[in-house]
Amino acid sequence: MSQVEWSELSTPIRDERVRVPGGRVERVCEPASIDQVREVVSAAATTRTGLLLSAGRTRLALANRADSLGLGLSLRLLSGIDEFEPDEGVVHAKAGTPLVEIREVVLAEGWELPLDSPGERTTVGGTIASAVTGPRAQAFGSVSDAILGLDVVNGEGVASKCGGRVVKNVTGYDLAKLYCGSYGSLAVVTGAWLRLRPAAATCYAYRSEVSSDTESFESVRKLARLTSVRAMLWSEAPGASAGTLHVELGGSEEGVAHDRASLASILLLEEIATGEIDALREARAAVVDDSESSFVAVRARVPGSRVDEMRRTLLAAGLRVSLDPGLGVLYARGRLANVQALAAIRTQAEAAGGLATFEWLPDPWRTKLDVFGSLAGTESLVMSLKEKFDPSRILNPGRFVADPVGGHAS
Repeated sequence: MSQVEWSELSTPIRDERVRVPGGRVERVCEPASIDQVREVVSAAATTRTGLLLSAGRTRLALANRADSLGLGLSLRLLSGIDEFEPDEGVVHAKAGTPLVEIREVVLAEGWELPLDSPGERTTVGGTIASAVTGPRAQAFGSVSDAILGLDVVNGEGVASKCGGRVVKNVTGYDLAKLYCGSYGSLAVVTGAWLRLRPAAATCYAYRSEVSSDTESFESVRKLARLTSVRAMLWSEAPGASAGTLHVELGGSEEGVAHDRASLASILLLEEIATGEIDALREARAAVVDDSESSFVAVRARVPGSRVDEMRRTLLAAGLRVSLDPGLGVLYARGRLANVQALAAIRTQAEAAGGLATFEWLPDPWRTKLDVFGSLAGTESLVMSLKEKFDPSRILNPGRFVADPVGGHAS
């Protein structure tokens, strides 16, 4: 399909340069309806044109090197809340809807959205594609826990639904979980039914300085099990003798008071605004514009019993650490001497029974390390799924998993 024929589509296409690791696009289409998404994807499949999917653009750098991109597909205009049922605690929103918008609407009716992904412009579609959680996953659970159903368009331009607006409708529910965390490599998510949770009756946040020795850290980690803990973050710089602990408690007045007393029995607490938890979450998503330096951003997840070990590994490498003790999720940022030092961190995480994702790394290192790490023997399964849902390999080509055999990418 020529450029002239692309211009004959009903979907607006504008000139805009968007750079991502390994490639760029010079034009971006912005569909405002599912039919227009179908139109663009169908045309791309016919012409084998690689599509770069985006919306809030908060995590474009979190990907492997792109392969054969031809056009940007932005879901920014596919935005808004279609249905909200306060009596049942469910909401349906289009993929380009910012999470902050949904939070405000549902909170007015006594509900909260159990999605806490970092990034002020983070959208429904981007959150589902990346499956990245925030510190309140301590209370909210994973991204897939909030999904009741999805609307998607596959790599051939066919629209479908999986799951539904109620838990009892399980048709396609597992398929919805499959799309979650697939980084747009299997389908374009166009909308979602999301499960809400009652807003906490009361909510408080506290800060405390805690010795960085293992015994003190493990004492803090055990406190994450308290019922009303919504978020617990530990921040520490290399060489520091103490870490800074932030805790958010939420629930009934009685429950919060009980857990606050448990914390105060071993910690000196300073009350702070709950907005500081949001600020710490957003700091984890701060965009770096320094692709040629040795700056890296790592996200690791390990079993609870290995968190302290992983924390010490990251600090010893010279990285600043922000972690969720109760979740076993660690974020680290800083400069490393070479790519081998970064590979060693992944090896340590995997040896501990976990994984490590590189949210930012220098461009030259991307040819030597996979951003997402080992698939642990699932490569053939991933490739077969790609063949089924995106046979033309046009959805975010190369950005998630590369085909080690055929040279194609997903």
